[in-house]
Amino acid sequence: MSAGKIHLSLYKKYYIIALALLLFSSCSDWFDVAPKEEYIDEEALFSSESAFRNAMNGIYTELRGRDLYGGNLTLGGVEFMGQTFVPDEALKPVADFNYQSALVQGMAESVWEKMYHAIYSCNNLTRLLQKKTDVVFVEGSREMMLAELKALRATLHYELVRLFHPQVTANADFKGVVWMESTTAEPVLSNRELVTKIVLELTGAIGELKKYDPVTTRVSYNSDALFGTNSADRVWKMNYYAALGVKARASLSLGTAAGYTDARACADAVIDDGYFAFATTAGTDLGFSAEHLWGLAPADTDFSELSDELFVDRGIVLSGVADAVSWKAGAADDLRFKWLTTDLTSMSPKYAATSLVKDTETPARIAMVKLGEIYLIAAEAALEQNDLAGTYGYLSTFVTKRFSRTTLTELSTAEEFRAEICTQYVREFLGEGQLFYAYKRWNLSSIPSYTGGSVDMTNKYTWIIPTN
Repeated sequence: MSAGKIHLSLYKKYYIIALALLLFSSCSDWFDVAPKEEYIDEEALFSSESAFRNAMNGIYTELRGRDLYGGNLTLGGVEFMGQTFVPDEALKPVADFNYQSALVQGMAESVWEKMYHAIYSCNNLTRLLQKKTDVVFVEGSREMMLAELKALRATLHYELVRLFHPQVTANADFKGVVWMESTTAEPVLSNRELVTKIVLELTGAIGELKKYDPVTTRVSYNSDALFGTNSADRVWKMNYYAALGVKARASLSLGTAAGYTDARACADAVIDDGYFAFATTAGTDLGFSAEHLWGLAPADTDFSELSDELFVDRGIVLSGVADAVSWKAGAADDLRFKWLTTDLTSMSPKYAATSLVKDTETPARIAMVKLGEIYLIAAEAALEQNDLAGTYGYLSTFVTKRFSRTTLTELSTAEEFRAEICTQYVREFLGEGQLFYAYKRWNLSSIPSYTGGSVDMTNKYTWIIPTN
């Protein structure tokens, strides 16, 4: 079966369920969403702005489940592919890149289907927003939602590319993920064409979000924080700064001069605005939520329960890749050590039940885009531009914010800067699933293994696209 046919089949399969998920995100509890009907009367149910906002919440509910960012794509799956944890027997197939195992095949199938399901939800809600012009919205609110959906759709396509495609610079012509913004077949684009389209879509969405997103306008559309239309609440959703961050990721992965320029410009736009600041103290906010350009709400205590399952019940420990002992010897005041147990063997505190979003009783959220990544993207882009002074500037600012080290004077060559960037990726994204993607972007032929040796990464960077 062709990739296009797979996608269209999924679209038809999920048409009713997607509508149901969109509609039944209740105002009182938008974390618990399930299909309630087999037939949806669009005209009756999409009759108010709040109905559309509830529908938008339903999409985010899809994303934070265990099949996606609440497990497989972060702490419970892709993180093991970065080799930072020593797996137990059950998770060895993931850490060992055994794509023929039932476990990994099941993960790939669930990620593939759930992602396209969420993409369909984005497209369907976009359609309804454009169709239901009779519904009265607060001025600017409809436009913001359309831009948010456009950015989110592009982001989800890019996430599929990061998993199911080779790195663009390794195979620019590969075809697999199909761009979908309707129920009809779209042209099957090459790897480079698809990432380029994603960047262009994000560019358009960013322009609109800059005009209408409360994080830039400081104008709120609704006083109900649940809807995420206040400036402070927009970090729970795909917002202007998050879209810039994702665009920086995608542009960087193109491996072109224009891509590096764009990635750096996006990073600079986030940094220069000064909307986000690095944590200086943690308290109970061990996820450093103030640094999140975008963070997903977990399913109640689901993420902390997953953390307990892994680190407490199953005894998962940090591998030598994290090198926590040497790390602490060189940076004892690094605030990121709050994520680890005092013996440096486990990162159970980061997502424990006592880890709460800043100034709330909400469980630690799932980091989607962080300020630290923005600085590291900028440093890497500057390095690819042979701007060592620029690389030094971004890295120096970053490490100074993370611990008391104020200079990187020992770094003078491109290779030394690359090594420092890699080191910071290992430390900055523990439990977040980002390290594997960095290795992949760098086209490393081998990576450090949880066993203490190395892993030959030939044919191991690309997940197998499900065929049924």
